[in-house]
Amino acid sequence: MNTLYVPISAGHRPESLPFEPGDADRWVAAGVPRWAGGGFLALVLCAGYLAVLAVIAVSGTDTPSCTDAAPCGTEWASYGAMLLILTAPYCVWRLPRAAAALLPVVGVGGLVTALVDGTAFTAGDQVVMALLTGLMALVWAGVLLRIRSRSRQRDLALWATGGLRALVPSRLPRSRQGLRRVLAGAGFCLVGGLVLLQGVLAERESAERARGAERHIARVLGPDGDSRLRVRMPDGTVRSLPATFPEEFRPGSEAGVLADGDWARLVAQPYDAMGQQMASLLFTVPGLAMITRGTLLHRRLRALRSEPQPVLRVLVSENEEPTVAVRTEGDPERVFLLYDRVRERPALLRGSSGNGIPWNRREAPRQAVLYGELYDGADVVVLTMAGKGKARVYGGTAVRASRARLHGIT
Repeated sequence: MNTLYVPISAGHRPESLPFEPGDADRWVAAGVPRWAGGGFLALVLCAGYLAVLAVIAVSGTDTPSCTDAAPCGTEWASYGAMLLILTAPYCVWRLPRAAAALLPVVGVGGLVTALVDGTAFTAGDQVVMALLTGLMALVWAGVLLRIRSRSRQRDLALWATGGLRALVPSRLPRSRQGLRRVLAGAGFCLVGGLVLLQGVLAERESAERARGAERHIARVLGPDGDSRLRVRMPDGTVRSLPATFPEEFRPGSEAGVLADGDWARLVAQPYDAMGQQMASLLFTVPGLAMITRGTLLHRRLRALRSEPQPVLRVLVSENEEPTVAVRTEGDPERVFLLYDRVRERPALLRGSSGNGIPWNRREAPRQAVLYGELYDGADVVVLTMAGKGKARVYGGTAVRASRARLHGIT
């Protein structure tokens, strides 16, 4: 029985072969296994991070991490390390090649730090860090498998084209989606940079004040909240001083204090810009993710315009959602591929399929030509009909295989 679909008129359709059902099945089978999917591996990595934080939070050492002889202060190198650690899950999700290079650095670096620094890490912390390194190795293996699967899918799709290529139609709209992401990410990074700059200036001001201060030996009275310490100065006055780790000072012990009039701080714990570092990361990490994703999307869509691309003929079904279902002409009942439309305007009117014609669940699928290499995560250009004999060209992103029938899009 023949299934009706809206064909592309001969004047608009480039020379192309249909994606045969058998080729589509092999393409899907070569796809990334569910356990190696970017989203799942990123969640596993985040769960490992949370487990390590939970263990370190409840453990502790008897050796003070800050002393008058070896004061603490801001660890600016740790900011860069945390930036790599927190961007790793996004790379696992969206940038597998970057994750393949980043995960060994983060995993081995964290383990070496835990083993070498016996003061800050207990034996239990070191064991947990070793387990996290093992978990990151498994995630890394999944990332490598994902890269290999992408390569196999690319080769299978290229073989199915029969070597046919065509230039992307010049009327492809210039999408600003990538540019919007870059600008939004730049805004986030700007805020994060300003917060970090405030921490740098505050630390510098504290260091300058300390150079002209007088050193005293005070008696520790005990913590004054979570981030302050009460001490008795040599003249008998009681002062509450900022402290990063007030629990490390035993009541009755002595502590060095630098004082200059109303200003004073502990010798062992200078100004620590850790708060500004954490706040900066909240903006910088998503900002970098948006900039990277926007830049890649813009460059990929621009690259599609630059030279003839592999072409395959398929059927597409659109609805109000951004996700588009793709079928083969030989097996129009089964969805084998999904992609998301690149928005060309802020929003679609309800009841519109995004191509200028009314949408309903019973409308026939539309013949389409896909331009570009097909693999998990690829970006493509789509040529289809938009009604009244006019062709429509738009971008598609986040290509992925569908191993089950997509309910709700027919």
